[in-house]
Amino acid sequence: MRCLSFQARRNLGTAFSSHMNALNVAPPRATDTVVRTGQMIGTSSSAVFCRAALSAITLLACCLLTDPAHAEDSAVHRNARGQVVVEAGSTLDKALVVTPVLASIWNRGVKTPGQIIAEPSRSVTVFSPVTGRIEEVTVTTGDHVRAGQTLVRIVSGDVAQATSDEAKASAGLELAKRAFTRAQGVLAAGGGALKDLENARSNLLQAQAEEDRAQARISALETVSGEGGIIELKAPIEGDVSAVNASIGMNVVDVTQPLIVMANSEELWAIADVPERDIRGVVIGQQVNVAPSALPKVILHSTVSAIDPIVQPNMAVLRVRAILPNVDGVLRPNMYAAITVMEPQPPTISVPKSALLMNNDNVTVFVRVAPHVFERRAVEIIYDEGDQCRVTSGLSLNDSVVTVGAILLNDD
Repeated sequence: MRCLSFQARRNLGTAFSSHMNALNVAPPRATDTVVRTGQMIGTSSSAVFCRAALSAITLLACCLLTDPAHAEDSAVHRNARGQVVVEAGSTLDKALVVTPVLASIWNRGVKTPGQIIAEPSRSVTVFSPVTGRIEEVTVTTGDHVRAGQTLVRIVSGDVAQATSDEAKASAGLELAKRAFTRAQGVLAAGGGALKDLENARSNLLQAQAEEDRAQARISALETVSGEGGIIELKAPIEGDVSAVNASIGMNVVDVTQPLIVMANSEELWAIADVPERDIRGVVIGQQVNVAPSALPKVILHSTVSAIDPIVQPNMAVLRVRAILPNVDGVLRPNMYAAITVMEPQPPTISVPKSALLMNNDNVTVFVRVAPHVFERRAVEIIYDEGDQCRVTSGLSLNDSVVTVGAILLNDD
């Protein structure tokens, strides 16, 4: 027998209470005289309650026959195939929402801890090419500088020597040119030997080589001519100063000592170490989601731009890199992040979780097989986060399922 609807049960309770109140009868108390089987003692309150209850039950039966919710049950029945048929235009029919199933592409992500680092080509360390004494430092940590901007000025004897060598080489080259021209004239007049012209040509070539060497030295030092020989270290790229290891008056005695460290953070790298067991599906161009630890509600999207050719031997992981634009400067190098490398799966049928019903330990849905005709069908699913879940068997792309109101058809 079909269970009573909620509205019917409420009507029964209301009618029962109203009838008992009209009879002014209270339920029996523990101190009342009880009614024993086969006999009744006097006119106790218990006996009156029993008679009133019988009368109320009769009244409630009449109420049930005329209950609208009970009458609505006739709008649903089963056909010969066991399918649920809903009367068109009925209240139940209007409450149902039927939606076609979807073919969705689901991504299985490999989540791993990672780090955001500066791109190596955008991180530059500035050294001094010569020894000397620092005369001026024009930047501090955190400053944004342009390419070509002066960072440090150094007074150096090496620079003075290079300038002097260039001046000597230039003078020697000029002398060699005049000597070669004179030797040519003497030989043409018949007053000189050929070897004198050859010696003059050799001296000219040597003087030219020395001048070229001196000029190259000057260019390498990027010197600024001035009293005492001053060299200016300039910014090779535009970016931010991340470290300053120089101060006024400091002597530079080791040319391998870094003086200024710069980084351009407009583009960063996200580095993820994917475990060896999950590297089979990792390819260039694969989607990557980056969740920085310092930005809890931010998820950045990128793609795999590079994959290391070898697995890290000590950790059994494969390093994967993704490029992250950082125009607004929110990200900082060396930040930690949770990085998920998404592995796309074949298209899979999905339905809203509101369509799922339990029936004898089976997950089922109601499928519309004809207008206003529904069939219960068992499905196998994979639960996922969100409102949708994947269906691995039991449905096809041409099916439509009840997504709202399916519980109203669940009468098994």
